[in-house]
Amino acid sequence: MERRDRVARQTSLKEFALIAPRLVKLLARLMRDPRVPSRSKAILVLTAGYLVSPLDVIPDMVPGIGQLDDLVIVAFALDHILNRVPDEVLREHWDGDEDILDVIKQIVDIGAGLVPRWVKRILPG
Repeated sequence: MERRDRVARQTSLKEFALIAPRLVKLLARLMRDPRVPSRSKAILVLTAGYLVSPLDVIPDMVPGIGQLDDLVIVAFALDHILNRVPDEVLREHWDGDEDILDVIKQIVDIGAGLVPRWVKRILPG
């Protein structure tokens, strides 16, 4: 019984370690899927452009909060994609465990809930 628990725990840790690469793969696949709305694809492109741009609302040099603008933009984009693209399309393109995708959706919902209202009004929803 103990060995089974250890194997299950290692599997869970491996799944969590693979979240970032799987998210990138999911987003790339969604960009090619014709069922994904053009607006959602545009938000992904703009987010990627903002992240690679040297210009930031809050400079990255500012200790502690320099990456805050990046996190807000990423949370907004993921919230938009995960809540507006049909669930069956997301699951079709997701490589990991179904449970992990649900956990990601919950985390993104919590993160998006922390974004101030005035920021949400600025960003297209």
